[in-house]
Amino acid sequence: MRLSISRIVPILMGLILAALGAVTPPAGAQTATPGPDLLGVSRSATPPSNPMHGTPSAEVSRTARGTSRRLTVNVTSCTESDLQAAIAAVATVGGTVNLKRHCTYTLTDATPPNGDNGLPVIKNKVTINGRGATITRAATAGDFRFFEIDGPDGKLTLNALTLSKGHASSGLGNGRGGAIWLSGTGPALTLNDSCLTTNTADTFGGAIDNDNGSVSVNRSTLYNNTANSGGAVFVSPFGGSGTATVDRSRITGNHATRLAGGIAAAVGTTVTLTSTRVTRNDVTGTTPQGGGIAQAGTMTLKRSEVTGNTTTGTNAQGGGIFNVSGTVKLTDSPVTRNTANGTNSHGGGIFNTGFGTVTLTRSPVIHNQALGTGANGGGIFNAAGTVTLVASPVTRNQPNNCGSPSTVPGCS
Repeated sequence: MRLSISRIVPILMGLILAALGAVTPPAGAQTATPGPDLLGVSRSATPPSNPMHGTPSAEVSRTARGTSRRLTVNVTSCTESDLQAAIAAVATVGGTVNLKRHCTYTLTDATPPNGDNGLPVIKNKVTINGRGATITRAATAGDFRFFEIDGPDGKLTLNALTLSKGHASSGLGNGRGGAIWLSGTGPALTLNDSCLTTNTADTFGGAIDNDNGSVSVNRSTLYNNTANSGGAVFVSPFGGSGTATVDRSRITGNHATRLAGGIAAAVGTTVTLTSTRVTRNDVTGTTPQGGGIAQAGTMTLKRSEVTGNTTTGTNAQGGGIFNVSGTVKLTDSPVTRNTANGTNSHGGGIFNTGFGTVTLTRSPVIHNQALGTGANGGGIFNAAGTVTLVASPVTRNQPNNCGSPSTVPGCS
């Protein structure tokens, strides 16, 4: 049933007020303290010789589904106030927001209006159809991410939407998820044909931090995001059961200062990349690990290239992939032109330690480099664990193909 503006204003305002009264983050959510190992691996698992280191100007309809009601809000302007009101109307009760095509919605609050979030906290099933729109944070605004999704019922789907310049600050909040934070157990995020770019997290997940929820990224791009760890995405930074699936997407040009320029995944997590490129991500610092990927859970790559990623600094490890105690399976997924650069650098393509397992099937390791004094394992450095090559040549890497080649059968 479609209602006129004059009839829906009282209804919508009531829903907005209800939503705004429920956006306080869960107790303690802003003060979580990281454990000693960001990937959740016990220090004993790594051999000592190789440490790991308004009311909207909109038409609104209500649709009865069983005993529940879902709102559809059509935002007909490009104003910040209308965007805020539209999302507030559905954040708690669920529903769909249709943004005006190709608008740019600029958030200008000097102080985050919803905890440390720029927009109302998502606590129910919400879909936002961007239709080519962008939501961005003004340069003069305070520091905030855009969305917090709270478990167990928070489910957010973004279609054809760009989120840019979010900043999750450890000064104003927990510093996690520069654009989006999945909080608690059970929240879910789906990105379709969307882009998260130029977002920053002071701690984990430059674009997305997923705490024990599920993330699905489809035909989307995570580009030029920055964090201490997990430049694009961090899945369960304190260990847990978080999942991520990435399909036909790009994770490119993201940055970290400690761990995982692209994707970080901790113990207990499951991550699957299909037809996805992990490219030109980097970590710069002391003992930087995993230019493209750093992980300790279970990760599967299918037809997904890991190329042109770098770790730079003393004891740089795993220019392409850093695996500690976890399981990585690559199928038809080449590891090429990655670099570990610095004194005592190891594993230009892949660094495996903590008794982790890496299996490559039809996945060549080619043109990777470990550079600097004491560099070793241009292609693969297996510190402690198992590396299996199945129709996967390791060749044309510098200064050598494998460090301790006897530990990588088939590599010389």
